[in-house]
Amino acid sequence: MKSLNPSLYPVIFQRKSTRSYRERPIPDEQINQLQAFISEIIPLFPSEKAAFKIQPHKGNRMKISAYAISEPAAYFNLAFMMQQIDLFIQMSGMGSLWNGTIRATENEHQGLPYGICLVFGMPKENPVRTGINQFQRKPAEEISNKPELPFVDAVRLAPSTRNKQPWYLLCENKRIDLYCMKGGFLDRTLLQSLHWLDIGIAACHAVLALQKEGFSITVFSEPHPANQEGYRYCLSLKIERKQITNE
Repeated sequence: MKSLNPSLYPVIFQRKSTRSYRERPIPDEQINQLQAFISEIIPLFPSEKAAFKIQPHKGNRMKISAYAISEPAAYFNLAFMMQQIDLFIQMSGMGSLWNGTIRATENEHQGLPYGICLVFGMPKENPVRTGINQFQRKPAEEISNKPELPFVDAVRLAPSTRNKQPWYLLCENKRIDLYCMKGGFLDRTLLQSLHWLDIGIAACHAVLALQKEGFSITVFSEPHPANQEGYRYCLSLKIERKQITNE
């Protein structure tokens, strides 16, 4: 996998969802920088198609509509890319909010159906947190068999649908298997596609943290994954320490 923008990594430990915005338009320069960033974001699965479109929203807010087919791998990929956008927006001094309830302005874009959107604008208050203690998250021991690994904390802080944090990280033999909780009836029906997005967001945080530690990453699907009670297997990351050569 290609390297993600390393400047996004520190934002993981500060980001928060913004719900209050100033009645001030976003400067054109910031919109242009965002558009340029979107054109270069790294996919999780290059074979999966995804499309993004910046559109007006309410007042002086804008939104990024995201499009992909409603299947697990496509949504893992869509959210992996969208979370890079979310972190970039917050790194740029703007506020943002994932929103799965807003209806699409366009039901289709570049031949792909609408999936979800990210609302953004100029925040009324400080759009970042001042400490990890301000996050309401599960302890690392609940989301991984290796809670002491540094990248686990980056995943732990990822945003998720209703803050359910549905992921589990099984770490063995230089690989990480990502699982999603099965949950109850609501999780298996109405929220299922949103949990696919949650896994893509978690994967984005994992990759940023692992690349920060100097690992190269290969994404793959394990045909015979280990059983993890209460969870469904989603995808795997193979990690290798990068070789440093002297020239």
